[in-house]
Amino acid sequence: MQEIVAWLRRLANLDTRVFDEVRTNPTATIPGFLVAAVSIFIAGLGGWLWWVVNDYGQSGDILIHSALIGSLLAIVLWGFWLLTVYVTLTTIFRERAYVEQLLRVMGLAACPLALMGFMFIPFISLGIGLASLALTFGLTNIAIRSVTTADPARVLVANLLGFSLWACALTLFASAGATSVEPHAPGVFLFNTITSIAKDLINPPL
Repeated sequence: MQEIVAWLRRLANLDTRVFDEVRTNPTATIPGFLVAAVSIFIAGLGGWLWWVVNDYGQSGDILIHSALIGSLLAIVLWGFWLLTVYVTLTTIFRERAYVEQLLRVMGLAACPLALMGFMFIPFISLGIGLASLALTFGLTNIAIRSVTTADPARVLVANLLGFSLWACALTLFASAGATSVEPHAPGVFLFNTITSIAKDLINPPL
């Protein structure tokens, strides 16, 4: 835990050299995954708190379907994000990259997702959520560059494909009908749930 905290503190101080150390550290594989998983769960709890503070109702359903199930689904999809980056770099661009190194650095780079835990703050909830996604994408881009020989443009393409897959899938899973609030996506993706509910209330399904 002390080592993880030290890594996160260095990232908070904008010391991205930590990725060069983590990528070659075999003991950082599990901690890297745990950082990503815990950050996503914190994002889920932040989305649930935002829902409760705004008194949208059915908070129990949101806790189960968004904060718990949605977070688990987001972790699985994060794995597909990682694999998309790996396949794009190694198969399409024919560049060098290793899955275990990607897991270590991309897991650590997922820590900004935890900022969604502050989404309950009124008036800036959406801004916090979007900033969290933007910081995560930017940091993962830096992290991926530390483990591959690919040029920055190819890294950007690979990361954009993986991130888009992750974000678009969660946006779809966050949709909900007027009679059943079961968004299987955490954090900022709950805004799509509200949009879907509003549409169903205005134009109820036949």
